[in-house]
Amino acid sequence: MMIVVTLNCCPAKLRGDLTRWLMEIDTGVFVGNLTARVRDAVWERICLNIGNGRATMVYSANNEQKLAFRIHGASWEPVDYDGIKLVRRNFPAKDNSDDRKQSKAVIRHMAHMKAKTARREHISRYAVIDLETTGLQDDDEIIEIGAVMIADGEPLETYSALIRCEKSLSQQIVSLTGITEEMLQTDGISLKDAMEQLLSFLGDHELIGYNIRFDLAFLHRACQQVGLPLIQNKQTDVQQYARKKLKQCRKFGMDAVAAFLELNVERRHRALDDCLLTFRIFEKLKEK
Repeated sequence: MMIVVTLNCCPAKLRGDLTRWLMEIDTGVFVGNLTARVRDAVWERICLNIGNGRATMVYSANNEQKLAFRIHGASWEPVDYDGIKLVRRNFPAKDNSDDRKQSKAVIRHMAHMKAKTARREHISRYAVIDLETTGLQDDDEIIEIGAVMIADGEPLETYSALIRCEKSLSQQIVSLTGITEEMLQTDGISLKDAMEQLLSFLGDHELIGYNIRFDLAFLHRACQQVGLPLIQNKQTDVQQYARKKLKQCRKFGMDAVAAFLELNVERRHRALDDCLLTFRIFEKLKEK
């Protein structure tokens, strides 16, 4: 899909980094065609590295307006009113006793979001999932799956598996995860076995993940590849939940949110470790 990104007051390194996926047609203006999964990963990368700058992303979408947008680092923020994307500027709180009556559409939307938040905050049993992969592209492969079953706010049991893959691991992935090709060949299992075990572990419980759309895209392709049914469980994206809860937080990568919540992080980029950190973030956000 077509993507347009504009950056203001951003580090030169970030501009250079974005040219790996997008073309810079003017200073701080980038265009290109990306899949939804890569688009989300690029946006997270922008938010993590833009510092005190501002960023806007506009992209085509299957809605009435045929577009959607995201804003970072500005006093303006995108809002969804009954399926219509608008931009709202945040002003200091004021007495709203004389505000005009809200439209029925706005009232319905607010009631829906309130009910959704209440349901999320009262989940007593759910499964946290996370993957490690050979990269971010559609032809990359899963190399590790992690899942943790949570009951009444405490980890109950875990599932973890290394997975043999055909694609060679880049040095960047080896350095990031600590997973080597030797480990996959020695301790890894087949993708089919891993997916069968994962689906059995998850059952029909709600799934929690950090940027969960990325993980589910890989899992859905894996299900299709090995002839298993697609995962249909209800799901909650902890990153999006953090955006709603943490109005003062400026960055929403997992490390940034964990730091904002003052959570100690000992190890990252192994599937089970990231599951446990996602669980801790989610439970902390429910207290906000």
